Amino acid sequence: MDSHDAVQRLRSAALRLATEQPLDELTVAAICEEAGFSREEFFRHASHPVRLVAEALGDDLLADLEVAGETLEGPALHQARARLAIEHVTRWVTVYRGPLGHELLSLMHRTVAPAIRLMAEERVRENPELLPPGVSADDDEAIAFFSAYMAGGSIAAIESLAQGDGDIERGVTLLLAATPAFLAGT
Repeated sequence: MDSHDAVQRLRSAALRLATEQPLDELTVAAICEEAGFSREEFFRHASHPVRLVAEALGDDLLADLEVAGETLEGPALHQARARLAIEHVTRWVTVYRGPLGHELLSLMHRTVAPAIRLMAEERVRENPELLPPGVSADDDEAIAFFSAYMAGGSIAAIESLAQGDGDIERGVTLLLAATPAFLAGT
């Protein structure tokens, strides 16, 4: 089995177990048993159970967002991605709300935010008309700033939504309302 497949198996096992028990009780031994790995194999491919869960959640979210990007564009893409992000949080809310939730989100910020940042940057570079007045498509510093703002805000929104009541429609409405008009394409 190659390293990528091993990591994916470990991430999947960690996420499955995180839905059944609190993150602070998730052990290397339990993940190894679930994935069919030895402790040595675990540490060859991973460093910590919570990091595996964060990476698995990030993989899940980014896969959904990327699929939407293959079929939609413009405001429809932004709305679809907002809905997918809210549905992701709702699907995994017990994991996000559990003990170590803040640690989990901190790890996700390091793993997911860069990908969201790249998606946001790609969006404004492909649609320079979305940029605010006075900012050109070749202003790398401004585009990096706006993209970082979107990525950081996305992770903060996930944290806030995980503490909410799970109302997907309201979450989508709030997320769309919080997005600057120039990035939403409205």
